Amino acid sequence: MRRPLLTAPLLRRAKIAEATDRITLEKARNLLWRGRCQIEESTPTSATMIVEAGPHDRARVRVEILEEGSISCDCNCPFFTGDRPCVHIATAAMGLEQHLHSHPPQTWESRLQAILGSETTATKSRRSARILAFSLQPSYRNWQLIAYAVPQTALTGVTDLTDFDSIARVLKDEIGRSWRVRNPDAETFENATQELKLAARLTAAQLSYYSYYGNETSQLHSLLSLLPEALVFTGTEGAPFQSRIRVRPDAGSVALHLTTSTDGSMTLAPRLLIAGEPITVKRPEILIKDPLWLKLPDSLVSFGSVPKSVITLLESEPVVVPAEEVPFFRSEYLPRAAERLPLTGEGLFGEDIREQTPEKRLYLSEQEKELVAQLRFGYGGTELAWRKDAVSVLLEFNPQTGLLDRIHRDTTTELAAYDALLSHGLKRGGEAGEFTLRARLTPVDFLLHHLPRLVEEGFAVYGEEALQSVKVNRARPNLSFNVTSGIDWFDVEGMVEFGDTHATLKELRRAIRKKERYVKLADGSIGMIPNEWIEKFRHVFALAGETKDTDALRLSPLHALLFEQAITDSDGDSVADAEFEKKKQALRRFEKVDETPLPESLASVLRPYQKAGYDWLHFLRTSGFGGCLADDMGTGKTAQTLALLLSLQGKSKKASLLVVPRSLVFNWEREAEKFAPQLKLLRYDDSARAVDTKEFDGHDLIITTYGILLRDIEKLSKYPFFYAILDEAQAIKNPLSQTSRAARLLKAQHKLTLTGTPIENGTAELWSQFAFLNPGLLGGLELFKESFLGPIERGKDEDAAAALRALTRPFLLRRTKAQVASDLPPRTERIITVELEKAQRKLYEQTRDKYRAQILGILDAEGSSNAQLRVLEGLLRLRQVCCDPRLMDPTSKVGSAKLEALLETMETLRAEGHKALIFSQFTQMLGLLRNELDARQIPYLYLDGRTKDRQGRVDTFQSDESIPFFLISLKAGGVGLNLTAADYVIHIDPWWNPAVEQQASDRTHRIGQTRPVFVYKFLARDTVEEKIVLLQEKKKALVDSLIQTETSLFKSLTRDDIAALFS
Repeated sequence: MRRPLLTAPLLRRAKIAEATDRITLEKARNLLWRGRCQIEESTPTSATMIVEAGPHDRARVRVEILEEGSISCDCNCPFFTGDRPCVHIATAAMGLEQHLHSHPPQTWESRLQAILGSETTATKSRRSARILAFSLQPSYRNWQLIAYAVPQTALTGVTDLTDFDSIARVLKDEIGRSWRVRNPDAETFENATQELKLAARLTAAQLSYYSYYGNETSQLHSLLSLLPEALVFTGTEGAPFQSRIRVRPDAGSVALHLTTSTDGSMTLAPRLLIAGEPITVKRPEILIKDPLWLKLPDSLVSFGSVPKSVITLLESEPVVVPAEEVPFFRSEYLPRAAERLPLTGEGLFGEDIREQTPEKRLYLSEQEKELVAQLRFGYGGTELAWRKDAVSVLLEFNPQTGLLDRIHRDTTTELAAYDALLSHGLKRGGEAGEFTLRARLTPVDFLLHHLPRLVEEGFAVYGEEALQSVKVNRARPNLSFNVTSGIDWFDVEGMVEFGDTHATLKELRRAIRKKERYVKLADGSIGMIPNEWIEKFRHVFALAGETKDTDALRLSPLHALLFEQAITDSDGDSVADAEFEKKKQALRRFEKVDETPLPESLASVLRPYQKAGYDWLHFLRTSGFGGCLADDMGTGKTAQTLALLLSLQGKSKKASLLVVPRSLVFNWEREAEKFAPQLKLLRYDDSARAVDTKEFDGHDLIITTYGILLRDIEKLSKYPFFYAILDEAQAIKNPLSQTSRAARLLKAQHKLTLTGTPIENGTAELWSQFAFLNPGLLGGLELFKESFLGPIERGKDEDAAAALRALTRPFLLRRTKAQVASDLPPRTERIITVELEKAQRKLYEQTRDKYRAQILGILDAEGSSNAQLRVLEGLLRLRQVCCDPRLMDPTSKVGSAKLEALLETMETLRAEGHKALIFSQFTQMLGLLRNELDARQIPYLYLDGRTKDRQGRVDTFQSDESIPFFLISLKAGGVGLNLTAADYVIHIDPWWNPAVEQQASDRTHRIGQTRPVFVYKFLARDTVEEKIVLLQEKKKALVDSLIQTETSLFKSLTRDDIAALFS
């Protein structure tokens, strides 16, 4: 006996899902609808289904047909006991039946019958054409729509299949239960459109035998909307075709109809309209409430979205208003009813008002000291409150006529007025048309600044005069000043007049400092501060202090120009004493300073721009100001400063102090010896820290480092220096650093800073410079952040930037290399001498002594030829130690003074916006430099003998302004490259033949170079590097003609030369 196939009819007859309870069946139907049932495996006689009933509820169901034809179901969930199907089995049974309807099992027999019987089947199909019909039937919960495939054989006497009325008459007595559509895609219908097929699919999927609760209302609405041209009946499951009914989506509308009885009472009832024509139905049957579908005797009609209150009226008796209550009903309730639905009836409507542009009216009042604004619109003699949801045609009760006037609202103008109030700081209140102030907007701000603009925009304002808590004085203010000078300050008294009342200058300052746009006046009213005053005075008021006993403001003489700039074009009178005018004129002198003769003993000729800088330094001294000389690197700040100090030699009994980075101590000493040898210098370093400050008096200049300054500030701060000078003053750029704090503790008659980058990363660095140079010029740090740093860096405030420039301009002199290019030679070479640190010096001397003993021993015993390799090895090791001890021993922990000085120089060049070529013979040294640049996230390019795309990197450096440095191996990049984008060249270590260095430097100093070029050579002091330079000069002719390598150099060396190199 063959086992039967598992088919949809077999599952249908088994009624597996119906064996469970109603709640479980409803949940199973919902799971199936949400797609939570999937077939895992299927054969002609069994299937395995996966059902996900929840996030943590996943079960496997197996359905199998047994040999006797019964169906076995099993579930692996803990709830299935075998007595009754669980929700997983119910879901799986329904899902499997649905699947088998559209995918019947395929066996060899069914496939063979399909092939052999195809002609017969096709003929049969043509003979039994079907008509698609739908039946709306009551269900357990509401209604359900079922699709039927009516065979043509049942339509006896119907010749026209489009004649739905004839079909309805024939089918009236047919039962047709077996005609229900199970698989619409497997059927052929004579009358099926795409919409009807979709409806059939939905009903077959949603309303199978187990869905006797009916369609959800949203599903039924979607189904009915597809059937305006369909053959639809009403009936029951036993008699589905009882009466033909027409489906009419969106054909109906609902109005509220009023009638007046003879006794004067009014009746309000809903009126149904189809295609605009009223119909009379006593109690329409509600099929769906949202959207509203009504079942009428011959049709199903959709009325769209209808208020719930109106649906309640449809289901109940009409509302009857007694005659004595009709006037109240007309004035209070009828306009509100008209907002819900159209009104119909006699004697309801009066005038039809059509105004193109309403008058915008704003009523001001106070409620519990809170400012409230009412927005209303004037339409003729009618005034309407603003409503965001207002209809375009409003019915407004007219008490004079007792009728409703139709007002055609200009919604565009009304919405624009609403948006205007929002943009001026108002927000919607609780009542129609009511507005209140937003949290951050004060009544004073609104009345002074926003209300006038609303008036300009066409609003009529009422009620401002009646406000009690805020009164506004709208008179134009007038300002006058009187300036008197003290010892190191000047006082400013003033008066701000608003018509017949006034405010003091202190009150004006406090208002502007609080960023308020108004000031409280003597009579208690509020005066508006003009916007231009706020911009003019905010910075000078920020820097001003207040006196205790008067209404005057106190300012530093440093602020004289800023104050004068602020009071220019003020409406009132300004009077200043002679001392203030003198200070003001002194500040103005910076624009054209007097020339000062150079000291005769100066062993150098200053270039024109350097002479101008020297004169400016004297202007600062005679005016009693500190200043920042901020010329570009390499343009001669050292020479200008030494010329100043030399010109003042003997003018003070006290020494001047120069603070420099440790790597520049020797360079300053060498430059002083070169340009101003008459100056008496004292190096105040670790070895001299025991020196008493009394010994400073016998010297012109004390040179120390930032590290020593920090450690000995308590001692140094007690000495009254003539000048306190900070070189590379970006060292104090952080105003909160210990170094910056220590510098500000120094006492000096004059102060000067030298830096090519007064601002590297932020505006606060400028404050730090001037807090040292001219304390008080930029106020305290917090005030500076509030008045300048924040507005400039975050707000891009041009006024704040201009005020800051005006304050600092007399005390800061900066000339870029491009600005002074005409005074510079085409190429300037400078040697940067680096002092080795103790550990590095010790390693150098140990290495030198080791090779000196070995080499001299070989020279004396065996001659120079046998010493060559050891000499070359020794020279290599010494040069490596000079650059960085890690070149000789990668594990060395000894620091490199040269690398430190090199990085300081590169940071300065980068900050000044220059591009530089960095050469070294040692690719390992370039590697160490690359590591440092990577750690600092400084972009660069690299080229050595292994680089393939040489020209590509050259082109990138030439065109990309964001890459400041090009690291190049001397041997690989000394020739054949054109790098005119760079204007600085740095040689980390010297080469035996200066011609090779010259060729490398010429990479940037070539045709196409329009700027002066600076060449820096870094040498370690008292090392073989200095001796190499001396040897170059000694053997210049031979070097130029013959020496190209260390080997060829060795052949030219005598025993004394070798001994000198290792001395």
